[in-house]
Amino acid sequence: MKLKYLKNNSFTLLLTGLLSCGTAVAYDSKDDNDLFKEQGISDYDQKGIRAGSFTVMPKLELKNEYISNIYYRDATLGKLTDSYIAHWKPGVTVNSNWNRHALNFFLDTDIAQYGTQASRNDYQNVRTGVNGHIDVLRDSHFDTSFSYNYLTEQRGSPDQISALTPTIYDTKVINGFYSHTLNRVTLKTGVNATRYDYQNVLTGAGTTLQMVTRNHWLYTPEIKVGYLIQPEYEAYLKFQYVNASYDTLVAVNGVNSAGVYNRNSTGYNALAGFAFDITGLITGDASIGYIDRTYADNRFVQISGVNGFVDLKWRPTPLTTVTGSVFRNIGETTQAGVAGTFQTGVSLNAEHELMRNINLHAGANFTNMDYNGYATVGYQNFNRNDNMYGANVGAKYLFNRYLSTDLSYTYQNRASNYLNSSYQVNQVMLNIRGQY
Repeated sequence: MKLKYLKNNSFTLLLTGLLSCGTAVAYDSKDDNDLFKEQGISDYDQKGIRAGSFTVMPKLELKNEYISNIYYRDATLGKLTDSYIAHWKPGVTVNSNWNRHALNFFLDTDIAQYGTQASRNDYQNVRTGVNGHIDVLRDSHFDTSFSYNYLTEQRGSPDQISALTPTIYDTKVINGFYSHTLNRVTLKTGVNATRYDYQNVLTGAGTTLQMVTRNHWLYTPEIKVGYLIQPEYEAYLKFQYVNASYDTLVAVNGVNSAGVYNRNSTGYNALAGFAFDITGLITGDASIGYIDRTYADNRFVQISGVNGFVDLKWRPTPLTTVTGSVFRNIGETTQAGVAGTFQTGVSLNAEHELMRNINLHAGANFTNMDYNGYATVGYQNFNRNDNMYGANVGAKYLFNRYLSTDLSYTYQNRASNYLNSSYQVNQVMLNIRGQY
């Protein structure tokens, strides 16, 4: 799938976005305002369009971005390339209004045009999906979803070295989970299946990188048993099986002459956890367990260790929300001699409603990427380890329920012990959003 390439320049995009937002603001009526007050909906919430038993909520965003390092390059390699980027982001959400069962649809797009070296960097991304909820019995339900995503791999990814353009790939995600409650015991079981398909890319020298060798399925069936100690406290056990199945042998960074590997793998993730809600002031979910991944290629080492996650939400005041998370997981990679990455991360974010139509937000995150089984590459014979830092701050202003704008700043930093793999990126974004 590939969207038609837009020929408009950045000024045309800006003008179109503003006109579209202005059109959305033009319609209003006293009847609609009265209806919203009766339903207890804020004057700044998106209204949507009633269509039978569904509510259609269209939107159009224009994001103006400045980025200081579009190729996520190490500063030691020379002068960095910056650029202005115009993002045109139309989308729509459709939600059912049924008393029982539910059916929802969404479509998000991101059509990006670069002011610098556009032919090498412009992209068109699409995320779309449908999900449903079926009330089978009084205490049981079935949830399912399907999504299709047409995406661009970030330039900083170590799996697309020396590419002239970003790697394009798409994913198809299928979920199906059944949940049943019997007294205090809850059982949830199902499967997630994700398909990854990559497109080949060219290097500056005209060599084709065989990214299609990364095509694979990732299956993760799981079962979770919970026990409700009290209405606000639940203990649970969760077991997840993992199977990564590649279509073919995977070329190192897309170059067959650099070596190929059988990256098929199986593993599991076993967790014991506790979910809680303390009077709505603090809610959270915490678990600890063990994760394991074994690879079909006997040149790869087995990856295993203690893992878990923590998700917390704290509301110190009615106008302030603080969220935090910790995670540990195993990721895929195509690096030479590397079985996979052990990822450990933490994040903290805060939002504050300064006024009804002014929201402030700030956050920070850290992720450690430990490459397991890294082989000798040139004179570098140590295991690769990346520390990734990030921070953001911003403010959002809502003119009314149809039009809003927000200004934000984001900082990214990767500190790597592998030669020429560190980078720093600064981004400033001004977003204009129109919705109905």
